[in-house]
Amino acid sequence: MAPELPGYYFGMTIFLLYNTPPVAHAKESHTDAAKNKYFKIEQAHTAPPAASWSADAVKRRRLEDAAADATRRRARLMRRHVQRNAAWEGDLVARGLLRREVLGVDDEGTLVAAAWARGTVDKGNVPFSAARTQGRSANMPCLYVGGEDAKTGLGVAYATLDEETLVGSYIATDDNDTISFSRTAPASSGRRQGMLRTEMIRCPQMSSIRYHRPSHKMLLTSREPDHACGVYLFSPLLSDDDDDDQRPQWLLGETSHYQRLSFQHRSRTEWLVHQSTPAPASSPDLLCVLGTNAGLVRVLSNETLSPLAPPPSTATKHIPQETFTQDFLHHHPQVLLAGGRRARLWLADLRAPTAHWRSTHTAGPVTHLRSIAETHMVLAAGLRSSMVAYDARWLPRPVLRYEGYKNEAHVHTGWDVCETLGLVAAAQEDGTVRLFSLKSGRGLGGLGGIKTDTPVRALAFRRMPRERLPSLFVGEGSLLRKFSLGVRELGDEG
Repeated sequence: MAPELPGYYFGMTIFLLYNTPPVAHAKESHTDAAKNKYFKIEQAHTAPPAASWSADAVKRRRLEDAAADATRRRARLMRRHVQRNAAWEGDLVARGLLRREVLGVDDEGTLVAAAWARGTVDKGNVPFSAARTQGRSANMPCLYVGGEDAKTGLGVAYATLDEETLVGSYIATDDNDTISFSRTAPASSGRRQGMLRTEMIRCPQMSSIRYHRPSHKMLLTSREPDHACGVYLFSPLLSDDDDDDQRPQWLLGETSHYQRLSFQHRSRTEWLVHQSTPAPASSPDLLCVLGTNAGLVRVLSNETLSPLAPPPSTATKHIPQETFTQDFLHHHPQVLLAGGRRARLWLADLRAPTAHWRSTHTAGPVTHLRSIAETHMVLAAGLRSSMVAYDARWLPRPVLRYEGYKNEAHVHTGWDVCETLGLVAAAQEDGTVRLFSLKSGRGLGGLGGIKTDTPVRALAFRRMPRERLPSLFVGEGSLLRKFSLGVRELGDEG
């Protein structure tokens, strides 16, 4: 910066604004600042209008520059003394709303998730056993919740308590989206209180209940050791479109037959299945993939089964062995992710003649996997209290960690992801259910009212017909409990 000379101005003016040539004396002329020249300050009454070298203009600019310098100095002095209020750190909703209003940005995608976690309330339950035995029931080992009946607004639920019998129930709700049944409603309406519907199916040591929407088939798997690997299938009956408007779309408890698909392998004498993963609609030839104690098994739509790789021996390290969980990579239905007892996350392309697996080390055995839509994110949770997110394009290192997840040694725990809400619900080893932000990994607190002696084993996010947002369904004892964003009673301000 040029030094200041008394009586002179160092600045910039364009002579084209005036029809007068510069004065002859060099010290009294005015030129561009880039030429490093000084200009004599002229009194306001003799200087041209709006001239930058007039005494008044120079004085005004000096005052403005001094004020700006003072502001900058104060900002430098205060920057170490100004700290974010601690209240904003703990209140994610208030902080997110403030950032949205002031800056127009979402707070790491946590605002919607935090608002749901804060505003969720108990919306009732569906009992799956008699009232006199509810207090002595173990947590549901597996469940399925569906909400596709827009005609009647009823949801459906399948669960098992004894790990062998499949019991179904409708989920009826009132104007406040609270589960509500009637003692006087017709039995065929699905709204009669205490009406459980048992399917004529026996699946010993039932380990998972899934639904394949393209074929309208329920898929049941068994953890009971058997000489053959298989899956149980049945299709719930559907009501006709011209039936009574009060009759549910799914007719629970009216299935008269089911089938078990199975196969044997000469190198394996004992099989057990941990769970099935229904194939996406974009894979018409594939029904599902089974995770077993001997790797992965493919179930085709023509009802044939085959292993995705030869059953592993104890020395095999390049293919999955005992597999607890698997999922299809979003937008790539022929790419499969898998995790199991070995502390590795596996990925393979099923289009290859022999699936070529690549993998990465994880902190512990992987019990839950989910590929997230619209991103390359893969969420993996498992033992040793590990829950992390990977980028499927580059697996070696996780890109996000979910601190606060506690599960050191339980393989069968409830866990689900809701991409609409940006939430992860995970059962903890202390019998509670904790919520996490899917995008930021931050813990959002526990689910109020859930505390059991043993870890919750089954839970699921699902949106009911005629409801705007998904709800969280938790199998606590013999009760299927519903938690939603809202108020406990109509008329509450919330």
